[in-house]
Amino acid sequence: MNYDIKKYAREKVETITAKLDDSFIRSRFDDPIDEAARQFTHKADCPIVYRRMFHKVIAEFVAHIYGKGLNARWMASAEPLGHAIDLLEDHYNSTYGRGYIAAALDANDAQQGGIDTVLNQLAEIIKDIEREKYVNAVFTINIDPTDWQLKCEMVGILLEEYKQFLPEHLLRCKPWELANEIPSIMYRYICSDSALQQIVSSPGKSLPAENTLSKLPL
Repeated sequence: MNYDIKKYAREKVETITAKLDDSFIRSRFDDPIDEAARQFTHKADCPIVYRRMFHKVIAEFVAHIYGKGLNARWMASAEPLGHAIDLLEDHYNSTYGRGYIAAALDANDAQQGGIDTVLNQLAEIIKDIEREKYVNAVFTINIDPTDWQLKCEMVGILLEEYKQFLPEHLLRCKPWELANEIPSIMYRYICSDSALQQIVSSPGKSLPAENTLSKLPL
């Protein structure tokens, strides 16, 4: 039985690693969103001084990104303006501050790049959100929160195989102490660029991309 659990735990670690390969995530989210953003055109003047035109452009852009970049036609057919405003309000950042008002001010400022600056950041915001949703889903699907023994076995594998990349305070922990922190371990301490390059260059080892399900103390 112990051998089966260990084997299953290793399969889970390998599955998560494969699904969160950074090149795969880029090809699924970043590349198609970037391509859709490049294809988007508008006829708005720069700067945009009318709120109606600002709303028209950001709504069309968001519908285009979800429809063409992510093939999420349900989103494109929903209420793109409301979603665009929510994205800006929650995530937009510029020299004018944060949120929707800062984006509107950027759109009205040719020196800041006008509406194109807003659209570029909107594309990045959507990428970040969709990547995070996907990564969180991978961990949720592959880690049964009720299977304590499996989680402990997975932690044991991480502590052993990736110990050169983990801080001392984690290595002193027992697997059961970290059973609920698998996403944090894989994200915060294993998937730094330097660690990733070293592991990728070693036969038979690869690492996942990113996840923000939980955070461990530094």
